[in-house]
Amino acid sequence: MNKRLVVFFILFFFLILIGKSQSDGKTVNQLFSEKKIAAEIQKLTNECWRLRVSNSDSALLLGEKALDLALQYNIQKELPKIYGFIGVIQLHYLYQTKQSIPNLKNSLKFSLQQKDSIQLAYAYNNLGDLYLMTGNVALSLRYSQRSVNLFEKLNHSPGKSYSYVNIGLVHRENKEFDLALEYFRKALNIWKDSRNDIGIGAVNTEIARTYEILGDLDVAMDYYQKSYVYGLNPGKFRYLSVCLNGIANIYYKRKAFDKALEYYLKALYQNRKQNHDFGSVHNNIGIALVKAQKRNKKEGEKYLDLAMSTALKLGVNKQIIEVSKSYIDFYKILGDYKNATLSSENFHFLYDSLLSAQQFEIINEMERSFEARNELLHAEQELKTNKLLEQNLVIVIFFMVAIIGVMIWRYRTNRSLNKKLEEMNQTKDKMFSVISHDLKNPFNSLIGFSELLLAEIEKKDFEKSKRFAKYLNQAAVEGLKLLTSLLHWSLSQSGKIQFNPQEIEFNDIITELNEFYDAELTQYNIELQIKNSVGCVQVDPNIIRIVLMNLISNAIKYTESNGLISLNASQNSQNVTIKIQDSGIGMSKSLVNELFTEKSFTQSKTGLRGEQGTGLGLSVVHELVHIHKGSIKVESCEGRGTTFELKFPCNATSN
Repeated sequence: MNKRLVVFFILFFFLILIGKSQSDGKTVNQLFSEKKIAAEIQKLTNECWRLRVSNSDSALLLGEKALDLALQYNIQKELPKIYGFIGVIQLHYLYQTKQSIPNLKNSLKFSLQQKDSIQLAYAYNNLGDLYLMTGNVALSLRYSQRSVNLFEKLNHSPGKSYSYVNIGLVHRENKEFDLALEYFRKALNIWKDSRNDIGIGAVNTEIARTYEILGDLDVAMDYYQKSYVYGLNPGKFRYLSVCLNGIANIYYKRKAFDKALEYYLKALYQNRKQNHDFGSVHNNIGIALVKAQKRNKKEGEKYLDLAMSTALKLGVNKQIIEVSKSYIDFYKILGDYKNATLSSENFHFLYDSLLSAQQFEIINEMERSFEARNELLHAEQELKTNKLLEQNLVIVIFFMVAIIGVMIWRYRTNRSLNKKLEEMNQTKDKMFSVISHDLKNPFNSLIGFSELLLAEIEKKDFEKSKRFAKYLNQAAVEGLKLLTSLLHWSLSQSGKIQFNPQEIEFNDIITELNEFYDAELTQYNIELQIKNSVGCVQVDPNIIRIVLMNLISNAIKYTESNGLISLNASQNSQNVTIKIQDSGIGMSKSLVNELFTEKSFTQSKTGLRGEQGTGLGLSVVHELVHIHKGSIKVESCEGRGTTFELKFPCNATSN
């Protein structure tokens, strides 16, 4: 009782702590109100993500509104996802690289605080994207690998695919093309398994680009065309324009300049139609180079200048560098080496100043440091320290829960052991009762009648000897029945009777029982009527045999001479039904109600011919019927006999 009180008070105290921490002192009305706000935030967040491609500006506004609500009502569990969505939209769809940095940083910060493993993995992946776009390949690989490791641990398929693509892009940037293709194919298999057309189209495009760089133009064209098919579907225009640009690149490399120009213009049309300036930069570069091949310097310069102005407006370092390099290629094609040299000088100047300055600005904004790697480590160390503090609290709570759990476990274990001990004591008491009382009578009879038999044999009174031998035999038979009943009961209590269904002819068991009881029935002048319509069934013959023997023995024991016992066996599609009815002395209603009460032992009544019993027979029957997944019912009335009805599954299995 003391243990129960201790457990109760610990649980009560623990629940109060949890309740206080969760409610933070708020009223019930406030909590319900915040639940509605949380639902509104989720709705805004989902709509923000849905519109990211078709209407990026509206998507950003919805994300910022969701963020304002989450901050106003301190609903921090939604912050990792909201910051992540806003950062991704700014980075990939609006190309606001600098503006995306604090949002991606906050996504990482709140993912760690909320212990949101999935959003943490996405935060790592988005940072990998950021560093790749700003040209920091080493840091991109580092964060992408962290993302992969976490997604693989969580077995999060979409996340694994995104991070595999990122790592593939990093390896391609490092000219490790085999590794790049390996990761792209991993991502492709995931999207194929989930039947995600957008994912399949996007990865096919990256594989095509890789083969294009390798110079395997036939394979690249095949993958671009595969991706092009997915890009024809509504809402996937970006893959369509990318594929058109890729196909144009291949025609350009094959010197089919008219075809190349046709596809560059198609791609440019798609990008302008959707206000996708980022994609239009590559289209304008391609058109400019085709114009150079056709010796149309003025037109070519116009498209190159348009590409550069767009790249500068977007502020994407890699594109600015790429356009700058394209000026060199453009003038080399025209044979204008003076302008080519000037363009080369401009390229190196941009590479050494603009890219370096912008990377410095990005890293300074994100990490507040002049040393990217050192400051990143410092930031991570701070996060780890915060995480350690949180872990200490978790450990304290864990130990409290563990202590409570151990106490509850010990309480339940002790209660279970006490129950088992009580059952064992009941079993032991019953067994000792049977051994000391019920089994003593047959053995006393054996000893007494054997002594009388010896005396009559010495007197050579064979008539009396014969009678005593008959009594002796009867006492031995009764003792055997008692021992058999005790053995069956003991096996059923210890769980050593195994359920072993077999396909048998049911009539074989009925015939065997009829022959077994024939002599006894004749001796007591009792008629046994058998009606059997059961054929071949799947049952356990041993269990059926023991159950029927116990019930028939009981019926004989309490049925007068000239009485009737009937056994009726029938079958339907599911069950075998057996009814054993006798014309004996019957049982009272109270005794019937106690027959199969769990763990109760019914005191056996002496038979009509002085037969002794253990009171275990019906307990054995009940246990075995349960093992056979069957049921048993009894109807009885004093002076009018008893009927037992058994039902067994006719296609029983051992499972």
